[in-house]
Amino acid sequence: MKKLTLACVLCVVFLRVSNSEEPVTGLRRPAEQPDASRPYITTQSPITLLSANDAEVDFLWRRTREGLRDREMKSQDSITVIHLGPDHPPISRTVYGTVPSTILGTPTMAMSSDGRYGIIANHGFRGTTAFAGLIYPSGTPLTNADIRPGDLTRQQLAPPLSNMLSLIDLAAPNPKVVDRVLLDDGPIHVLPHPDGKRFVVGAIESFYVFEIQNGKLVQISRSPQEHGLPCFWITPNGDHIIATQGHVDDNPSRIHWYELVDNEVRHLSEVKVKEGVDTKLTSASYILRVSLDGKLALVCQDAGLFPPLCDIPIVDLTLPKPAITSVIKNAGPGIESFAFHPNGKMAVATCLAQHKNSIAVLDIASKPARLLYHIDASGIGQGIEFTPEGDKLFVGSAAASRIEVYDVDGEYGLRKNQKFLKTGRSHCSLTMGPRYLPK
Repeated sequence: MKKLTLACVLCVVFLRVSNSEEPVTGLRRPAEQPDASRPYITTQSPITLLSANDAEVDFLWRRTREGLRDREMKSQDSITVIHLGPDHPPISRTVYGTVPSTILGTPTMAMSSDGRYGIIANHGFRGTTAFAGLIYPSGTPLTNADIRPGDLTRQQLAPPLSNMLSLIDLAAPNPKVVDRVLLDDGPIHVLPHPDGKRFVVGAIESFYVFEIQNGKLVQISRSPQEHGLPCFWITPNGDHIIATQGHVDDNPSRIHWYELVDNEVRHLSEVKVKEGVDTKLTSASYILRVSLDGKLALVCQDAGLFPPLCDIPIVDLTLPKPAITSVIKNAGPGIESFAFHPNGKMAVATCLAQHKNSIAVLDIASKPARLLYHIDASGIGQGIEFTPEGDKLFVGSAAASRIEVYDVDGEYGLRKNQKFLKTGRSHCSLTMGPRYLPK
């Protein structure tokens, strides 16, 4: 079986922007921020948030009259597009039943460099997780095989078990799907390449490179890989990929280092724990993210809901052969995702819990990196992103179906804003980019 992220491990538990290397200085303090005197959330520059929302997660809370978990699907997957800016209230649209998305993956996705398009990956693998036994409405297309000729051009199409990439026009008054691509492989994760033109898709058996041409997704290359279901990140210079890969079993996950040359993804080496470093990878080690300067990657040691306090292994990417050379011990009870502040000093991680979550605030400028404190958040935290200016942090919650907002105070300070942004049912991934402004 393949390795899955939060929701995967969530099930296992139930069963068993800027790439600048220069520090950002002179951040506004909360009282001086643009929305301090406004009754709504603002941002210093116009941006767009895209939230993918997985209706399947609802079954975790539904119960039958007999008190059993209700496995009958009663809702549809959705997307929420939120436009924010310095001088207007949030402009938000949620559309149901047009884009399939699953929490059994990585809580990030892709947006074009101009903010015009979003790309969401969906796969049909459920393995022996609790999601495998869900009951879908009769007649609902579920897999690639259920999609008939002509279906791909319909807006109302979201087969929950399909292997599909969806291209969404984020500038439309009601966000609409403008293209869909079916793969014979399970696409787990999609990220934009730093060149602003290409998009990399990590799937069960291959890495793919796509471009958007005339409003269509065009496959440029396919590079087979044999190391398992990938959660990956691209280095800021765009020439390497680091991926956590594995299976849902008792064997530890593994981390692999790739190069991206001429649109081909080539395996270079395995990333191992340096001798003497007090940490290890587990069967639930999955999500990772590369820092903005490309010098390190943070790894989730355990993405389960109720494990003991787990570590954040740190990969040194400056080495000729990257390795885990340090660790932040006991960072939280399950780590799900990371974000790096533009100042190059602060990083944050979501610490999982079903009902009550927290954000771990990390100091990555110290040697070694260290945990500073935790701050309260809603349950099952997923997508997490700082604004380009670094004055706000957005954190999605699957349990609360919303994106929470934190104001940044100084180099390491976070203060929870009482305002939040609603999403469709069960947020599962988040991406952010500039707001598209037609020329």
